Amino acid sequence: REKLSDSMARDNDMLAERSRIMETLSTLLQAVNQAATEQRSAIDTLVASAATMLEQTGARFGQTLEQASQTMQDASTQAAAGSIDIASMGEAFSAAVQQFGASSEALTVHLQRIEAALDKSSARSDEQLAYYVAQAREIVDLSISSQKQIVEDLQQLAIRQVPQVASEA
Repeated sequence: REKLSDSMARDNDMLAERSRIMETLSTLLQAVNQAATEQRSAIDTLVASAATMLEQTGARFGQTLEQASQTMQDASTQAAAGSIDIASMGEAFSAAVQQFGASSEALTVHLQRIEAALDKSSARSDEQLAYYVAQAREIVDLSISSQKQIVEDLQQLAIRQVPQVASEA
């Protein structure tokens, strides 16, 4: 009976330990989910920011083109007035194209920074997830090992009790 009580106490201790392990695993999974949600939110914010910048750049480009187009129309109606006016309009269009080129370069640089930030965030997320999976795997392995030991102990106990019961009979 004492061995059975000891075995039951060990079983209860193991169950309590397993409960603590499961709580820890649950906490880790919640942390992973929260980190993923925060990263998704950060990515959404970056994407929204990039979309806004693209819209603004597109609007500026459209305005610039519209202005340049209007300027070219005015220049064509005044072509008879002289080649100096036409050359002036060409320079204005050239400046608009250069401005668009500069805006495009700035946008490209910004998008590359966003891409780098996303890659870094994704790598960090992958590292965290791998760490949590390794932790969970280790916990499961320890749990299986302890359960196996309990089963072996119970089998040994049963083997020892069979000869005692036979000798008492």
